[in-house]
Amino acid sequence: MTRNFAQFLGFRYVPSQGPDAIVEALPAAEHCNERGSVHGGFLAALLDTSTGLAVHSALDDERAAPHFDLMIQYLRPAVAGTLLTCKARTTKAGRRVVASEAEVFQDGKLVARAVGSHAVV
Repeated sequence: MTRNFAQFLGFRYVPSQGPDAIVEALPAAEHCNERGSVHGGFLAALLDTSTGLAVHSALDDERAAPHFDLMIQYLRPAVAGTLLTCKARTTKAGRRVVASEAEVFQDGKLVARAVGSHAVV
């Protein structure tokens, strides 16, 4: 059985309306850094996955739209064992470039946010 990267990390897509995406993840101890908080790379992957899903839901065909830029702000540490919810949306869709943004929440608190740019290919 082949699993993709998001499945490997345990990400779960939550169906939503419109050109938005919601992805949940339950970080475990192996997703933490040496100080015990969730690793920034795990949060970056969650933001990357969520913004990518939002952008692809906004496109009207099967074109790819990989990131060419993803700016992340880490606002507070996330902890293992508590659900993370990432809410992403498409903010502008052009013919060649699509913009997105996303926020990660844990226990109702904003943990990280991102702004992304995607090239439509």
